[in-house]
Amino acid sequence: MTQDVHPLPSPETSPPLESAGMWKAWVVMCISESERMGLTPVTTAQLHVILYLANTLADLYGVTRVRGRVLKRGAYPFFPDVQRDIDRLAFADVLRIDQVEFGAKGHMSAHYGLGLKGAAISRSLVAHSAEAKRTSNLLRELACACFGRFLIDRVDIGAIDANYGDAHVLDGEVVDFSEWSRDNKNMGLARLLIDRLKELRPDVQRDGVRLYCDYLDKALTTA
Repeated sequence: MTQDVHPLPSPETSPPLESAGMWKAWVVMCISESERMGLTPVTTAQLHVILYLANTLADLYGVTRVRGRVLKRGAYPFFPDVQRDIDRLAFADVLRIDQVEFGAKGHMSAHYGLGLKGAAISRSLVAHSAEAKRTSNLLRELACACFGRFLIDRVDIGAIDANYGDAHVLDGEVVDFSEWSRDNKNMGLARLLIDRLKELRPDVQRDGVRLYCDYLDKALTTA
């Protein structure tokens, strides 16, 4: 962890979402929505998985992706630079750390909730724009869908996630789902699941986020 603290701007200034730092904004909104639904604390691994899935499924909510690339390394997607932002937010009392677990080779896993400044900052971010509100809705839907299925017990989605688990991308290489929409296999599968459900039950409207999380849950159960 680092103590080089760069907190988000004061909510009274109503900062543009971009000036707050997109990853920081996503992290704060994700923890805020998770806490509102009674799902905190959220572990380091769980937070990174939700952020990754939000990035790949952003088009379903009309949200601009923060990044369309991730290094394939380990059992689940992890963003080292994002973790540094998470650390800064925790040291700035935007997030709180409820517990820290120490694993092999000095690896640490924290359990996060919303800090003293977090609620006001989250409200300011969501009030900033329609896209910020859609982003918050996406993160809430993902948190509910993931924790309602696989994420409480398992974070190792790497082998079965449509993008991260691409057999053509080797460990240590970059998974790129940004250049063309067809490269984003998560979106492709989500839309396929929506279309199949419409064929079976034309009267049912289903969210692609929940359908994709259903897929992950079933795939992890049989893996």
